[in-house]
This record gives sequence, C-alpha cells and structure tokens, in this order.
Amino acid sequence: MRLTNEVILALQKGLGYELYKALFLNYGKRGEKAYFYVSQRRVKKYKDFFVVVGRNEYIVEEFFCSCPDFQLKLKGREPCAHIIAVEIAKMLKLYDEIDAYYHDYQKFGQR
Repeated sequence: MRLTNEVILALQKGLGYELYKALFLNYGKRGEKAYFYVSQRRVKKYKDFFVVVGRNEYIVEEFFCSCPDFQLKLKGREPCAHIIAVEIAKMLKLYDEIDAYYHDYQKFGQR
C-alpha cells in the first residue's frame, strides 16, 4: 500500500501534529486511529507479519488486515486504520519486534 503524498511529506517531520493532520485529512477517523496506534506503540513486527493491538489483535500482511472493518465495511478496497498504522510504523521504525513466526503466533496464541 502506498500512503498519500501529503502523509509521506508529513512523515519526514516525524510523529507530530503535521502527521496527525495529514492522516486525518487524508483518511479521516481511520487515519486518526492509525496515528493513535503508532504513537502508543501498538504495532508489533513478527518475522513474517505485523500485528496491531486495538480492541483485539489484528494481523496485517501487505494490503490485508484480519479486522472486520477491512473485510466487511471496506471490502478490501481501502486501507483500514491497522494497515495505515503498519505503513507509518515501518517508515518511522516505530514498532516492537517479536522474534517469532506466524506458526508460533498461532500455536501459542495472541500475546
């Protein structure tokens, strides 16, 4: 997924008001939630996928999210807050790394 140019420009200034504003103006409430997830360090990078911790833990891989918003409301056509958060976290390198694969995640449950 590619973020909008306004968001990419705001990312150059780091995690601050400019980024918040760009996310809200370009993605609305989903952008605002994405900002919250990143600022609260709720993005986790596993060896082969990302997890964003919201009310539940949602798996994000490329342009797919396991959340109901992405699958039912957006029908995979637009990014949900979790996908946006992962893209921002990757660019700012603001995520916790978990030394495990998807198989380990499934085997031992969500952490």
